[in-house]
Amino acid sequence: MVENAQIEQVVRSLYDDVWTGRRYELGEDLFHPDFSYAGAPDLRGPEAKLGAIRGYHETFPDLRVTIDDLVTSTDRAVTRYTFSGTDVGGLHGRPPTGRHVSVWGLDMFGFRDGRIISDWVAVDVLGLLVHGAIPDPWSS
Repeated sequence: MVENAQIEQVVRSLYDDVWTGRRYELGEDLFHPDFSYAGAPDLRGPEAKLGAIRGYHETFPDLRVTIDDLVTSTDRAVTRYTFSGTDVGGLHGRPPTGRHVSVWGLDMFGFRDGRIISDWVAVDVLGLLVHGAIPDPWSS
């Protein structure tokens, strides 16, 4: 059985070392080979998530992700985090705004064999709208 402390260590490494530190080589240690992610439905394993993370690093080169809350069990972890950076690359193919963005997010991770097997993400899309990183859906 996996200890909560081990689950916590994996999650902290994901945010501190990969999201903020850009140490993509840690993906094999953090993600289960069968990991799946809704954002990349055709991929399995670490690259399913690392590809998305790299995309955010291209958009926000000064990206930082800070854990605000972390709750773990023997096969789950939930985080509330703050995502901040300057949009110089254009979010999801949109023109860059040059604006600094700071929004909250939630991740719910499932674990198998001490590594992340699934990830459910919720992000403050309204905050991204207010900061100008996505266009106003109500404007003409």
